[in-house]
Amino acid sequence: MPELTARNIAFMLLVAAAVAAVLGAVVLLARQDDNAPVRVIAPQSGASGQAAPFPPSAPPLTDVRVYVNGAVVRPGVYTLPPDSRIADALTAAGGPAEDANLDGINLALRVVDQTEYYIAKIGEAPPPIANLPPAQTQGQTGGLIDLNLASAALLDTLPGIGPALAAAIISYRENIRPFQSVAEVQEVPKIGPVTYQNIRDLVTVSGLR
Repeated sequence: MPELTARNIAFMLLVAAAVAAVLGAVVLLARQDDNAPVRVIAPQSGASGQAAPFPPSAPPLTDVRVYVNGAVVRPGVYTLPPDSRIADALTAAGGPAEDANLDGINLALRVVDQTEYYIAKIGEAPPPIANLPPAQTQGQTGGLIDLNLASAALLDTLPGIGPALAAAIISYRENIRPFQSVAEVQEVPKIGPVTYQNIRDLVTVSGLR
C-alpha cells in the first residue's frame, strides 16, 4: 500500500509540473500580445487629413427677372421661376392689353434672365427678334422655330419637346434628310399626334408652315 501511495504521489507531481508548464506558456503569450500594436481603421480622408466631404450637389436654379414692356396691363420688371415661359411673363404683367398684337410671338419660349420682352400694339411693327438672346433667335423665322435650323436649346423650348426629343429631331434632319414639311416631324421616334398638335403652330420648315 505505501508503494502504491508513492506512485500516486509521483504521478500527481508529474501532472502538477505539466500544468505549471502550460500555465507558464499561456502567461508568456499573453504578455507578448500586450505589446502588439493596435490597428485603428480611420475614415477615408482627403489630402488635408480631414474626412472627405460629400460630393457637392448641383447648384439650385435661381429665379429670373425680366422686363415686360409694351401693350400689357402692367409693364414692369417681374421675378419668375427659372423654368417660366413668355406666356408666364405676360401673365405676371397682367396679360396683354386690348390693343396688343401677339402675332409672331412664340409664347412657349423660356424666358431668360435680364431680358426685355416687348409686346407690340396692333398696327405697330412686330417686336424685333434681335430683342431676344441669340440662343433663342437662331433658327427662328417670323417668330416660328425652324425644324431644319433650330438648335437643341431652341427646340427644347417647344411644349412636349425635352432634351431627348430635341436631339432626336436634329439626328433625323442630319442623318436621314431635312424636314420637307412640319407634319413630317411625326416620323421622329416618340413624337406622336398629341405632341405634333402642340407644336404645329409654333414651328416651320424653311419658311413653310
